[in-house]
Amino acid sequence: MQLRWLEDFVELARTRSFTRAAENRFVTHPAFGRRIRALEEWVGTRLIERSKPLELTPAGTVFLDAATNALEILHGARTQLQDAAPALENNLKIATGRTLAATYFPDWYDDAVRRAGFFTATLTTSGAEEAILRLASGEVDLLIVYSSPHTRLLIDRDRFDWLPVARERLVPVSALDGRGRALFHLPAGSDPLPWLAFARTLTLRAVLARHLAEMPNRPALRPVYQADSYESILAMARRGTGIAWLPHRLVQDDVSRGILAVVGGPEWQAGFDIALYRRRHDAHPVLDALWPQLAAGHADD
Repeated sequence: MQLRWLEDFVELARTRSFTRAAENRFVTHPAFGRRIRALEEWVGTRLIERSKPLELTPAGTVFLDAATNALEILHGARTQLQDAAPALENNLKIATGRTLAATYFPDWYDDAVRRAGFFTATLTTSGAEEAILRLASGEVDLLIVYSSPHTRLLIDRDRFDWLPVARERLVPVSALDGRGRALFHLPAGSDPLPWLAFARTLTLRAVLARHLAEMPNRPALRPVYQADSYESILAMARRGTGIAWLPHRLVQDDVSRGILAVVGGPEWQAGFDIALYRRRHDAHPVLDALWPQLAAGHADD
């Protein structure tokens, strides 16, 4: 059971609307519904009468009191412990994805320190929807995320400032055969290519879908594997299971070492931004000094 499931349930009980509760929790309607169902599975009974208007079941009414009390106790304990703990001076709390944490954040941090002076960073990783929720709730100060139609839909531009800080691209990659040649090629032949696909929860799924839809000679792709982790898809690409589109920063070492090959020409690659988001009007000494420096640096790129 996850703490956010309790928070979702309390918000749903308050609004009596899946749509409004999902918006207030900064997740998509389908993702919110999956989390409520997961909570019901954990409890072992239905908590919601999915009628109009939405109502709590008798079990849901009992569980609402328990969830509310549990959240009050846990958040109160967290606040008390945070107040008692020594604060890190000039600390910036950052949420990002697991891939960006490994492929982009180290260079970004070094560059940010050079521009604005030393600061400490506390990094948490998760999926994009959870990271956005952490920023919206004030759990973190800064979000580093792949910018896509999916993330732009979830983030309210009236509440957050944003800044594109780098370009990235999805590149199609293939494992090599024993003679060092790519197993899969673009453009493809008449047979569908085995494809290592993104799950719906991955931010870059929308970027790739839009790019392929605009290709005049889009290849026939046969999904043979789907995952909600870029690293998992990379592992399957190394084994030669299929062709995969992955962030260039993630695959560049494998390409340089001859483990994978980028296939097709530049027209098969999809460019997108890496972006920063912060809550508008929230003062933070590190961000207030860093933001104009990064904005100026990106303008010069």
